Amino acid sequence: MCNYSDPTTSANAVLEIATTPGLSASLLKTTADAQASAQQVTPTALPGIGDAAYQWVLNDASANASHVATTTLIFSVGTTLIDITAEATPAHVQALAHAVLQG
Repeated sequence: MCNYSDPTTSANAVLEIATTPGLSASLLKTTADAQASAQQVTPTALPGIGDAAYQWVLNDASANASHVATTTLIFSVGTTLIDITAEATPAHVQALAHAVLQG
C-alpha cells in the first residue's frame, strides 16, 4: 500500500495492489457493486483499464480539505487487484491507473 498526502491541499491518495487468487471480472464487479453501494453511489465500468475496471465518486467534496470529491477506481490484471482511492477527479485517477499499468 502506498499513501500520499499533499501538504499544500491536504488531499490524499491511496494505492493498494494485492494478488487475489480466483479474481475474475465478475468477482471484481460484485466487489465494486458492494463497495459503492455501501457508500450510496453506483460504480461505472471503465473499458480499457486492465482486464476489468470500475470507478465511483463519493458526494463528499464539501467535507474534504481539497474540496474535490473522493474517487475510487478498482481494476484487475490477471489475479492482481489494484485499488486507487483519491481526492481527485475521475480523469486524474484514471491517468494514475494508466501510469500504474505502464509500470
